[in-house]
Amino acid sequence: RHDTRTSSPEAILKLAEMHRKAGVSKILPTVYAGHIAEMRQNMNAVKEAMKLSDAILGVHLEGPFLNPGRCGALDKDVFIKPTVSNLKRLIEGFEDIVRIITIAPELPGALKVIEKCVESGIRVNMGHSDATLKEALNGKNAGATGITHLFNAMRPFHHREPGLAGAGLLDDDLYVEVIADGVHLHPETIKLVFKM
Repeated sequence: RHDTRTSSPEAILKLAEMHRKAGVSKILPTVYAGHIAEMRQNMNAVKEAMKLSDAILGVHLEGPFLNPGRCGALDKDVFIKPTVSNLKRLIEGFEDIVRIITIAPELPGALKVIEKCVESGIRVNMGHSDATLKEALNGKNAGATGITHLFNAMRPFHHREPGLAGAGLLDDDLYVEVIADGVHLHPETIKLVFKM
């Protein structure tokens, strides 16, 4: 089993090779929320692997600016407040490889961090979030352009409060990702996403 929770560039290269054998020529590995030092160690492994393979495009940071109430499979104890200073501590020296970061837009300070990421050329996805529709649209207005694993680890869609999921279904400008394994989403839910 290989994962991005590693300090080994070789492990990242093995991930890329496994994907290549499955027909995927380029990957953007996800570094999961952890303590900043751990995430930086994981990013360093990716950065070193990028020197040895053009199959690795950079890194997606899934956190640590996420809502503990919507942690999903992630460790909520490592989530931290979204502040520009925390962002700097996280990505300093890795600005050239961080391509996407997932942030919960409803957290106090999140909109400023989203704006700072966009200024730095980093795409922002919204996810692991309890955002209302209004809070999701505030995130979009601050510069977020995508949603990480639509429906999973977010406020459920409700007819009176569509939330982030509703924004993902209805807003043509938001790019949505899904985990289409038949487990995380019912096949009919995936059909709904494609119909929308």
